[in-house]
Amino acid sequence: MLYFLLKTLFQIALRVFFRRFTVNNRQFLLSEGPLIVVSNHPNTLMDPVVTASLMKQKIYFLAKSSFFKPGIQGWLFHKLYMIPVYRREDVGEAGSAQNDATFAKCYEFLGKGGTLMVFPEGNSFMQRRLRPLKTGTARIGLGAEAQHGFNLGLRIVPVGVNYSDPSRFRSDVFVNVGEPIHVKDFQEAFAQDPFQAAHALTDHLKERLEALVIHTDTDEEDQLARQVEAVYQDILVDELDLSRSESKERFLITKGILQSIKYFEARQPERVHQLRTELQDYLQHLESVGLVPGALREVPNRRNVAWGTVQTLVYLVLGFPFYLFGVVHNYLPYLLPAKIARALTKDIEFHAPMMMTIGMFTFPIFYALIGWAVHAWLGLKGWALVGYLVALPLTGFFVLHYWHRIQVARRHWIFFSLFYRRTTVLHSLLEQRNRLMAALEQARDEFLASFPENSPETRPASQPNPMQ
Repeated sequence: MLYFLLKTLFQIALRVFFRRFTVNNRQFLLSEGPLIVVSNHPNTLMDPVVTASLMKQKIYFLAKSSFFKPGIQGWLFHKLYMIPVYRREDVGEAGSAQNDATFAKCYEFLGKGGTLMVFPEGNSFMQRRLRPLKTGTARIGLGAEAQHGFNLGLRIVPVGVNYSDPSRFRSDVFVNVGEPIHVKDFQEAFAQDPFQAAHALTDHLKERLEALVIHTDTDEEDQLARQVEAVYQDILVDELDLSRSESKERFLITKGILQSIKYFEARQPERVHQLRTELQDYLQHLESVGLVPGALREVPNRRNVAWGTVQTLVYLVLGFPFYLFGVVHNYLPYLLPAKIARALTKDIEFHAPMMMTIGMFTFPIFYALIGWAVHAWLGLKGWALVGYLVALPLTGFFVLHYWHRIQVARRHWIFFSLFYRRTTVLHSLLEQRNRLMAALEQARDEFLASFPENSPETRPASQPNPMQ
């Protein structure tokens, strides 16, 4: 009962916490068991919540034993169907015997058609990178199938969870579900050598997961990819005539950007170094004048800047009473989760799930207290009270939109200043941007030409470029 109650609350909270929650191939998660759902692990407790919210069946989770502390935390984790895994780095060699019992429980659960969720990286790191996988998932899958003569029908479903910003409220998440891996396909390898079969299945799983996530090899590579995304991704979205909200297409564009970076790193590292330097200079120049990377994509003329400023000012003036109402009623329940999360842990990977979980309680509690106060002190009741309570979350979201318009007004004012007072700075920024765009376009053309199917000689005139 507790599991399904919390699951319902989290399903609601996730839609509030994330601005955009997109799922690709959800049907693979709705299959009947036995299933092992395997995911990357960039955001600690948020990752199981995100994936489990998409599934109808009851799920058991493998979690490191250090979470199962005596008292209410250990009790709660058991009630939420979590099974402790005793890692060597946590308990030493003594964990092997304890894990035998864990594996036996997993075999029994999967044998009954259950669904198990595992994070084979073992630890959570807030990076766009898939770390080496432990073999436990493969050993559980092969062991469960072996107990049933490889007639169990067990499948492993790989899931890539991709966050635009794992620690930020109202960011985006793209859940990329892959086709199931049939454990029976490794029956012959298991019969020959169970140890090697587990490693082969793990390697195959790693390959499948890497295809479902944004995977960067180094922090430097990730930084460069993010910089290219910042200045170039929206241009590619427009050229391909994609919706700005198409998470899957944006994911594929980022994968292409990374692929091209790896291509030029291997062949022309000095060119990549030059691009990195120019990107850093341009982005720092933008930041120094208070602009974001997309601000110069289409530089508006002076009349549009002036008219846009007037429109935004009218919106801000008319919307201020609603903004003030929303801030007064939502500031504390909005602020407290972040303050509490930072006080409880310094690990940034825990901030987002803790903020969301705490917010699930602070907002309803505050709204209930406010409702009681206006009823007791102002005499509101009936539909007037209902309308007042409905206005609380609505104006809370309005505050976020209002603040965004303030940032728009600020950018308009910066443009206004650049047009009339600092034209040299504007021209310098535009020249920098034009050079960058030319370099990126040239690199893109060369990268696409490196694929035989994209060369003019091998592609019929009537056939479009598949990379465009």
